[in-house]
Amino acid sequence: MLGYAGKILRADLSKGSFKVEPLFNQMIKSYIGGNGFGVRILYDEVPPKIDPLGVENKLIFATGPLCGTPIPIAVKFGVFAKSPLTGILGESYSSGFLSEHLKKAGYDILIIEGKSEKPVFLKIFDNDIELCDASSIWGATCWDAEDIIRSDLGEKKLGILSIGPAGENLVKFACITSDRYRQAGRCGLGAVMGAKKLKAIAVHGSNRIEVADPNGILEVAREIVEKSKSARIEHHRIYGTLGTLEIANVQGALPTRNWTYGFFEKAENVDAEYMLKNTLVRDVGCLDRCPIKCGKYNVVKDGPFKGTVIVGPEYQSTYALGPNCFIDDFKAVIKANELCDKLGIDTISGGCTVAFAMECFEKGILSEEDVGFKLRFGDPEALLKLLELIAYRRGIGNILAEGTKRASERLGAEALTVQVKGLECPGYDARVLKGTALQYAVSSRGACHLRARAQVLELTGAVDRLEVEGKGRLVKEREDLFTLFDSLIVCKFALPIFELPDIAKAYNYVTGIALTEEELLMIGERITNLERLFNVREDVTREWDTLPEKIFSHPNQGLVTSRKELNIMLDEYYRLRGWDLETGKPTVEKLKELSLL
Repeated sequence: MLGYAGKILRADLSKGSFKVEPLFNQMIKSYIGGNGFGVRILYDEVPPKIDPLGVENKLIFATGPLCGTPIPIAVKFGVFAKSPLTGILGESYSSGFLSEHLKKAGYDILIIEGKSEKPVFLKIFDNDIELCDASSIWGATCWDAEDIIRSDLGEKKLGILSIGPAGENLVKFACITSDRYRQAGRCGLGAVMGAKKLKAIAVHGSNRIEVADPNGILEVAREIVEKSKSARIEHHRIYGTLGTLEIANVQGALPTRNWTYGFFEKAENVDAEYMLKNTLVRDVGCLDRCPIKCGKYNVVKDGPFKGTVIVGPEYQSTYALGPNCFIDDFKAVIKANELCDKLGIDTISGGCTVAFAMECFEKGILSEEDVGFKLRFGDPEALLKLLELIAYRRGIGNILAEGTKRASERLGAEALTVQVKGLECPGYDARVLKGTALQYAVSSRGACHLRARAQVLELTGAVDRLEVEGKGRLVKEREDLFTLFDSLIVCKFALPIFELPDIAKAYNYVTGIALTEEELLMIGERITNLERLFNVREDVTREWDTLPEKIFSHPNQGLVTSRKELNIMLDEYYRLRGWDLETGKPTVEKLKELSLL
């Protein structure tokens, strides 16, 4: 079983027991890894309609076949569970040392089951597996917990995942931190860890990953490094993801003031050029060997937030904590990002929730008495205070910790939310990017910019951003491709230098399995359909594949994405998917074609 460790590790927190199972060849052939493994196990083992924070939910950490090999862009892992934020499929991805160490410890997949009676952390050192008491670090920030665990275990080479107070307090959009500066941010999977009383996971592996053709895979790795020197990657390497902010703003696609506008007049105060001149210290990769190095190590050198240090802020964090809250102080954005990282809050949902609350305050739905202070757009101190209230579920924070969908229902402010299926929207305005609108509507986990990445083509002018026709095909084909990326697992930012022919070659060199490009894309399509089946069991239908009211009725530059436009795109998308036009369910014929029946 070349390229794979060949084993699954189950940790039952209720019983304090562990079980090692074989990873069967059929699972590999049908689902490859990562996303495919996670969704297949969720579908098979998590019953419909369970409480996401209950004992029946499972938390799955999955690697891919390229992880732990010389491929420098394969440093990611996936996390899967039923989402406490959305009540449907929850998936999130992060990078760090965990994927490599988990495989080198001998496991492709880690499944967390049950619930501990007391706080614990899971230690995996090859075959030495132990649940350790975490009572003394329960309540600690993600960063402090990681530092203590590293010190106590006495091993520098570790992959560590942790949750902060937000996860412990079951904030529905709590994240999981990986090696301090990276996060599995979306869908609230940190709250699933918190519900299971699992503070952290520490993994060290010392085995080798055997590949079919060592020289061949080294050749692919060298090609990736060489291609990364090209102009196609240069923008990402110089500016990181924050380089997108100016592009989105020029196109009127930068959501501002809780999606009231799509243009931020003070964008130059929070863009990549400001970062390069004022706070950037050095470029970093997810691991040292990454040739793209889109991570930006920033330090605030003066002012009230002096000494704040993060890798970031990424574009999405900056959008949510900056322009969407009408804040033009980049150093305050860095501080808010640091606070989210320490407390274990997803920056996208966190920033969007604060922006929602600010608009509620502006419109008189929330008062100063409700909040405890004036919650005005553009106030960094109010942003920081509210994030902390959310993490600890204090006062109004207890309502907002449920996410904007539930909070808006309680406050009677549904029209002010910007979410799809309960997941707050990323920072690309769906009123002026039609393919982005469709990808938000149909994404398996709720509003997502990564499942199809339509915005990349729309913002760069590779496709007409205002054209409706053809967007169903665009989203369908790119979803299948990026589902494949999430199953291998490799970084999506490497697409210009790691395309389908490269994937087929790399997979063959690692596993010895020769798959055509068509066969690889069919696996991506199979996984996407299985995700839909999981959601169908949770009563997801075509009615769920919709957009926020603001996208339909509140113009940006005179533009909306109308219900008619969305329905045209949905019809095209469903036909190409082989899904029923009325219900949005995969047809029997399509499921048979994909060997799902």
